[in-house]
Amino acid sequence: MSKIIISIIAGAMFFASELQAQSFTAPADTLLLDDIVVTGTKIPMSLRETTRPVVIIGRQQIEQGSSRDFSQLLHQQSGIRVNNSQGTPSGNQSLFMQGAGGEYTLILIDGKPVRDPSGVGGAIDLRLLPLHKIEQVEVLKGNQSALYGSDALAGVINIITQKPQQEKAAGMGSLSYGAFNTFGSSAGVNGSPHKKFSYNFQASRESSDGISAAADPTGEGNFERDGFTHQSIYGSLTFQPAGGFSISPGFSYSDYDGDYDADAFIDAPNTFGITMFNPSIQSRFDGDKFTLNSNYSYTKTDRIFSSEFGDDEYEGRFHNLDHFLAYELLENVTLLGGFEYQHGSMPDFEEGDSRLSDSFISPYATAIFSNIAGLSVVLGYRLNSHSEYGRNSSFNISPAFQLSENFKVFAAYGTGFKAPTLNELFGPFGPNPDLDPETSREYRFGFESFLLNQNLKISGTVFNRTIDDLIVYTFDPGYINRDREETTGFDLSANWFVTSSMALGAFYNYLSGETITLDDAGSVLESDGLIRKPKHNAGFNLSYRFGESVFVQIDGEIVGDRTDLFFNPENDFIPEEVNLDNYVLMNLFAEYSLLNEKLSIYGTVRNLLNSDFTEVYGFNTMGIHAQGGVRVRF
Repeated sequence: MSKIIISIIAGAMFFASELQAQSFTAPADTLLLDDIVVTGTKIPMSLRETTRPVVIIGRQQIEQGSSRDFSQLLHQQSGIRVNNSQGTPSGNQSLFMQGAGGEYTLILIDGKPVRDPSGVGGAIDLRLLPLHKIEQVEVLKGNQSALYGSDALAGVINIITQKPQQEKAAGMGSLSYGAFNTFGSSAGVNGSPHKKFSYNFQASRESSDGISAAADPTGEGNFERDGFTHQSIYGSLTFQPAGGFSISPGFSYSDYDGDYDADAFIDAPNTFGITMFNPSIQSRFDGDKFTLNSNYSYTKTDRIFSSEFGDDEYEGRFHNLDHFLAYELLENVTLLGGFEYQHGSMPDFEEGDSRLSDSFISPYATAIFSNIAGLSVVLGYRLNSHSEYGRNSSFNISPAFQLSENFKVFAAYGTGFKAPTLNELFGPFGPNPDLDPETSREYRFGFESFLLNQNLKISGTVFNRTIDDLIVYTFDPGYINRDREETTGFDLSANWFVTSSMALGAFYNYLSGETITLDDAGSVLESDGLIRKPKHNAGFNLSYRFGESVFVQIDGEIVGDRTDLFFNPENDFIPEEVNLDNYVLMNLFAEYSLLNEKLSIYGTVRNLLNSDFTEVYGFNTMGIHAQGGVRVRF
C-alpha cells in the first residue's frame, strides 16, 4: 500500500511540474500565497513562508456555502469527518482528524485553547461554537504538541473571531427559516470610533424541532422529534494606548438546550442543557525586532442530562495562561520562547464541597529558519510538568524546500501527547490516579503547488501516526494505559479558479488503520479496524458567479463503506460489528446580492438527491431539506 501511495503522490507532483511550464491568463480571483496565517508558529506568517500546509476557511466561504453549523463546515474539509453532522441538529457530534478522534485535535479560539475537563476526552462540544462570530478558520493537520501541548497530536483548529471594521460604526443582521421549523437570527455591531479603540458585539439565536435522533426499527416513524435551542453572545474590545502596544479583552457565552434519545433504535423524552462561558484577554507589544504576547483565557462549562434515571450534572473549569516572545535574531532566523500554565478542575463526586484538579507547567521553544537558499525549517520542543504523572516532553521538526516560486515539498516528524483527563484520574467510574499520558509519533511528507498564475492549487500529503499507551476502560480495575492505534493515509486536493466567475474544488482521502488490543506483557491479543471511518472518501464543489449579483454553488461528498459497533440490548450489550453502506451527498447554495452587497437573499438545499444513508448505526440522518434567509449589512 505504501508503494501505491508514493506512486500517486509522485504522479501528482509530475503533473504539477508539467503544468507550471504552461502559460495561462489569470482571472481576477486568485489563490494568494501571501495570505497570513498564525496557527503553525503562533506568529503571523504568509502561506509562502510556512513549512506545513494550512487550510484557510474565510468568512466568504462560510457565508456562501451550504453548512448549517460549525460541524458541517469542518466536515466539508479534506481529511476531516464529523460523524452525525447530518443527523438531527441536536445530536452529539464526533470529530475525526485524519482518523484520530476529537480528543486528539485541539480547538483554539483566537489562538487560545478551549477545553472541558469534565467531558469525555476533555474536548469542547462542537455544538457550542456558532458560525456567526467566525472570521476565519485555520486548520493545521498533524502533530503540534511541541507548540500547543496536550491534545494537539492529530492537529489544531484555530477559530479566528471577526474583527471590527474601520468605520466608526457598522452593523449586520440575518434571519433564516427552513425545514423542521428551523429558525435562526443574528445581529451585531462593530467599529473603530478612535484610532486607539475598537469594539465588536454579536448575538445569535437558533431553534429547530429537528427529527428523531434514533431510527424507528418498525419504519413507521412514530418516534418523537429531538430539537434544540441555541443562544450565543460574543464581544471584544481592543485598546492601543501606545505605539506597538495593544490589549484586547473579550468574552463569549453559549447556551445549548436540546433533546436526545436513549440509544440506537430506542426513543426517549430525554433533555440536556450545555453552557459555555469563555472570557479572555490578550496583550501584545511589537518592537523593532521582537513581539511579546500574553494570553489568558478561562473556559467554564456546565452540562445537565435529564432522563428516566434522574439528572446527571457535570461542570468543568479550565484556565490557560500563555506568555511567549518572538525575536528576529537574523533576517532569516526567528526564535520563539514561551511559558504556559494550565489548570483544570471539576467537582469531587464523593465530596460535593471540594473540587478535583490537575495542572500543567510547560516551557517551550521554537526556532524558525526561513528561506535559506529555498530551505525553511521549524524546530520545536516542549517540556511538560504535570501535577499528577510528572514530566514528559515532545518535539517536532518540519522542513520545507521551495523548488520554485510556486512549488514546495515538505516533511515533518514529531512526538505528541495527551494527558489523562480528570474523569480518568479521579472520576466516579474506575478512576486511576497513576495513569500516564498517551503518546504519539508521526511522520508526514508531501507537496503544495500553485499553478496557472496561482489560480490552481494542488496539494498532497502522506502520513503515518502511532498512538501508544491508549487509555482504555476495563471493568476491573477501570482506566488503564494499554492499547495502541496505528493509522496511515493520504490526502490529495485541488482548487482551481477556472475563470473570474467559476471555481472548482475536489479532494480524495485514503485512510487505513487499526486499534490493537495488548495484554499485560505488550503482546497483541486482537486488532480492529477504524470504527465509522471510511477507507475512501472524496469531496467536490463547483461555484459560479453570474454577473455581480448571483452566486451559485454545488458541493458534495462520496463516502465509502465503514463499520460501526452496535451494543445490542438483546445480547447483553455485547458490541456487534455492523457494516455501513457507501453513499453520495449533494448540496445546493444560491445567493442574490443587491444594494452593493449590503443586502443578500440566500437559500440552501441539503441532500439534494434525497439519499438514504447512515452515519451512526441506529440513528437517523436528514433527507432532502431546505433553508432560506436574508443578510443585511449597514
